Amino acid sequence: MTEGRSPLGVKAPDSASEVAMTEIIAPDNSEDLSADVITLEGGKIEAVEADVVHINQGGAQSIVAREVELNRGSAFTVQGEKIDMIQSGVFAAQSESIDMNESNAFSVQSGLVRMDSSRVGLIVARQANLENSSSVVLLAREVNGPVETVLDTRGAALAGLIGGIAIGLVLFVGNLLSRRRS
Repeated sequence: MTEGRSPLGVKAPDSASEVAMTEIIAPDNSEDLSADVITLEGGKIEAVEADVVHINQGGAQSIVAREVELNRGSAFTVQGEKIDMIQSGVFAAQSESIDMNESNAFSVQSGLVRMDSSRVGLIVARQANLENSSSVVLLAREVNGPVETVLDTRGAALAGLIGGIAIGLVLFVGNLLSRRRS
């Protein structure tokens, strides 16, 4: 045990001003943690709920925090006001502001997305600032910077329209064929 820490890694306050804030250095393979500040160095954790979460070379199933920083880490779902990702990966992220640097995500929903050398499957944002990045589907009110997408807002609307017509025709023909058999 390090000096000033309990067996669970709870940092002892250095002064009276720190008494209100709890910082937990998460032990490896923990189930669920809740604190003001959580720092995970390596290892993995199931659910994290905190004001601030720092994960370095570790992973989490679910993160809910005001501020999240992933550095060479991963998470399944991340929710927060501000998310910073450096060489990290997430399945789904939802935030007011997301900064991605050399990171990957399946789905991102945010007010402001900043991406540098990153890849995302689906981006839904008010503003997307992209540099050297790509996405499969990009739905944004404002896009700054060059971006490679398979479907943009118009393409997604057109694909939905064509898909709806195709499904409608298949159901119509199927209904006609079933009436003939009766």
